Amino acid sequence: MRLHTFFLSLAVAAAAVGCAPQAAPLKTCIFPGDYPDPTILRDGNDFYMTHSSFTYFPALLVWHSTDLVHWEPIARAVEDGDYSIFAPDICQVDGKFYIYYPTSSGENYVVTADRPEGPWSAPVKLDVGGIDPGHVVAEDGNRYLYTNNGFVTPLTPDGLAAAGRPKKVYDGWKFPEEWETEGFWLESPKLFKRGDWFYLVTAEGGTAGPPTSHMVVVARSKSALGPWENSPHNPLVHTYSADEVWWSKGHGTLIDDAAGNWYVVYHAYRNSYHTLGRSTIIESVEWTADDWPVLVEKDGAKWEQNGLQGDYSYLRDYDNPLLWAKWHAGFDGGTLMTTTAVDESYEITARFSVPEGGKAGLYLFYNEEAYFGQAGDAKDLAVRIRNERNTASVWVQADAGEWVPAQEGVDVSGYHHNNFQGFFALRPAYLLCGGAKLVEFEYKPL
Repeated sequence: MRLHTFFLSLAVAAAAVGCAPQAAPLKTCIFPGDYPDPTILRDGNDFYMTHSSFTYFPALLVWHSTDLVHWEPIARAVEDGDYSIFAPDICQVDGKFYIYYPTSSGENYVVTADRPEGPWSAPVKLDVGGIDPGHVVAEDGNRYLYTNNGFVTPLTPDGLAAAGRPKKVYDGWKFPEEWETEGFWLESPKLFKRGDWFYLVTAEGGTAGPPTSHMVVVARSKSALGPWENSPHNPLVHTYSADEVWWSKGHGTLIDDAAGNWYVVYHAYRNSYHTLGRSTIIESVEWTADDWPVLVEKDGAKWEQNGLQGDYSYLRDYDNPLLWAKWHAGFDGGTLMTTTAVDESYEITARFSVPEGGKAGLYLFYNEEAYFGQAGDAKDLAVRIRNERNTASVWVQADAGEWVPAQEGVDVSGYHHNNFQGFFALRPAYLLCGGAKLVEFEYKPL
């Protein structure tokens, strides 16, 4: 169902609470699987989004949509690197597109393009520290880059270098001390202007840890540099109980469409499925009479279909090379290509052609300490893994013989960040060593 079917006339009984009318509310997961730290921009009727890519390269997969519900991968913005990329910010200034991103080396970079489809420039290192950059053009036309902990750094007019030193301008919102979080962790500054106000949207509480850790917080100012006033409706997004469908909801960006409807795009873990990584979710937002954003459907409203809707065919097109990225460090002496799973239960099968002295394999891979699967050196090798709600089994077929079980009933539910760090996900992955080639890959939801 395309988004225009949602935009039917809706009589919202909002006058009593002072909210402007809003189209039929949108509340759905648009990227189930490992799609964390979403950042989104609108260019006319087109939307573009990218996510953290960590140590998977090529990095920063750019997506395009015209309805906010169905998406198409169009480019990868960074070819290679020797670091982990996380929490980017995609923006457009004077017709040029920019992606600012931090790395595990403690530096921030920017890549640019005339079109989101690319080609994207080589990365340019900025003299800016901190993480989670957020770009803004101020009221005087000057450009700034916000980073975590409320700091802001002036940029040169082309946005490709720092033009001064960082300055702290925001202290965040103090959430109740009894809330169970990982800590304060003021991160993910995302900025936009609406009317006379600049809005600063940040994350607090930590991005993993307990189910109630994360949140989206809003502040506003008449200037892009503050002083900032916190919303009386904070947090905009938060998981209040482990009983909710989505855990650790946070890291949000607000976006409007051409019709003037507003949304918040954020990430969250599926209840009990840290292994799948953080999914991207969108919810409708409305504005109070005194210009604060609030959710159209408040937290506690039930999600349909356990939070999932649609066929997600754009995420299961595993023949599309854009959906694959290599584990940068390599694995077991070869190249490990990874993708992301969509479903709680699924089966993957890979067939390989393996020359003498070569090797191939199929895995559920988190990192070198946490993985499940099997490799072999048969000339015609096939490996099948079934993951049923975090219980995994693997079979091997050599030279068109019978399928032979290698491991059965292994609990992989603990293969995630809270145990092994890194903010990765348990990803389908295939290994190629010594000239081995992938002949066929199949993903089947169960």
